[in-house]
Amino acid sequence: MKLPRIITAVILAMLTAALAPMPAGAEGFTFNWDIGDVIYDGGLITEETDSGGPHCKSLFMLNIDTDTVVYTLNPDDPLPMASMTKIMTYIVAYENIPNIENTEITVPQSVEDDLLGSESSLAGVVVGEKLTGLQLLNLLMVPSGNDAALTFMKYVDEQYASGQLVPPDAPDPEDPGAGEEGSQGLNVGGDYTIPEGGMTDYTGVSYFVHLMNKKAEELGCKNTHFTNPHGLHNENHYSSARDMGRITQYAMQLPNFMETVGRRGYEKEPTNMDPDGSGVTNTNRMLLPYEDNSGNMYRYTYANGVKTGSHDESGYCLAASASTYGYTYIVIAMGNMEGYEKGVHEEMLDCRTLFRWAFRTLGKKTIVSQGDILSSVNLEYAYQKDELLLSASENVSVMLPDSVEQSSIITTVEKPESVQAPIRKGEVVGTATLSYANEVIATVPLVATESVSRSDLIAGWEQGRALLTSPWSIAIMAAIGALVVVYLILVIFYRRKQKQLRRVKKFRDL
Repeated sequence: MKLPRIITAVILAMLTAALAPMPAGAEGFTFNWDIGDVIYDGGLITEETDSGGPHCKSLFMLNIDTDTVVYTLNPDDPLPMASMTKIMTYIVAYENIPNIENTEITVPQSVEDDLLGSESSLAGVVVGEKLTGLQLLNLLMVPSGNDAALTFMKYVDEQYASGQLVPPDAPDPEDPGAGEEGSQGLNVGGDYTIPEGGMTDYTGVSYFVHLMNKKAEELGCKNTHFTNPHGLHNENHYSSARDMGRITQYAMQLPNFMETVGRRGYEKEPTNMDPDGSGVTNTNRMLLPYEDNSGNMYRYTYANGVKTGSHDESGYCLAASASTYGYTYIVIAMGNMEGYEKGVHEEMLDCRTLFRWAFRTLGKKTIVSQGDILSSVNLEYAYQKDELLLSASENVSVMLPDSVEQSSIITTVEKPESVQAPIRKGEVVGTATLSYANEVIATVPLVATESVSRSDLIAGWEQGRALLTSPWSIAIMAAIGALVVVYLILVIFYRRKQKQLRRVKKFRDL
């Protein structure tokens, strides 16, 4: 009984090791933070150093053209993400409010009540103001308006509670067992007490927050949970740099998103409560061509978004994007605590430094082309053919340092010991894993390069031979042989016994 338990324990240990998160710095490419920057902007060459780094607890950098992770630092640590939350708020609002650009939304009194005393960033909307969804999206993302975020949440919750917003998989708001928010279900519109300093946890009372968590799960986020739409601190409101990268990458594909988050400022058209209109400035200083009050310049020429975040528990955070030379990168920077205390946006310095490094030293390389022969496999039951060539099923392109040679790419093949005819051309037989500097950079299915028919004669012969040489067949034949031997021994003993009996009888007859 002990042996099966030992085997089970070993298998579980192996699975645990395989599923364990990778250590910091084990993903992406090596970057030396200590080197100085040489900046090429507008044809001018200037020397500048972003004072080393990294300054953040967690970093995640992705090339979205090839879906290649190029740099990480503690990418899976769950941390407070502050107003980067609003990226998910944008997604949920856009996907759940029909014709959101033209839909008129009125700011309810509860928005002011919930934010009273929170000392949070506001877009300046007032109770009773009527705004289009498009206006609110800009006020949500450009000045990072918590009031805009709550207005979206309250609107969706009201629509859901009144039955006007009923997605196919929506839980019944009157069913106490519905939804995934616990045994009490979603008590949308129910009574709750606003704690001192503002409301930070709408779990169980907001369908909008339910949708935020559901979307995070759909996007494959493993270390993310939302309790509110604005990002005010709550111990159960967190994400990781990798998860925020997934969320940001998804949001960048939505209509108007990049246009919205790439604005230096936004001029709100006149409304019923603001007849002259008003302007707001983007909180992302990487987009702004001027120094802050302390004389710091954070602008990066190729930056085009996305969202800032900050409060005492999170420090400075930033989801940044930049595009040039035909490439687009995103960097998620979280946990710049020292810079927050000093009032210096060192998370922007980290992002700017990583962008410059990537655009200068990384390039898209096709490391495998469709049809490239990468391996072969033994072939059975085919006439005058005992080997099948395997080729890449598709082109594989990844971001790599310009200095990397093709010979530095290591290919590891997983395939069966053999395959049996018949087999079709293009049929998947194995997988090739491509690695650089001991890190996996891509995988590609391996397919049969040709169709091979089955020879019934050879198949019959091979199956017969396999049957005769199988352990069971050998064991059965050995058993039969042993029985024959025993039988022969018994016959010999029997005959000797009979012969002795005849001799005794003959002696008695004398």
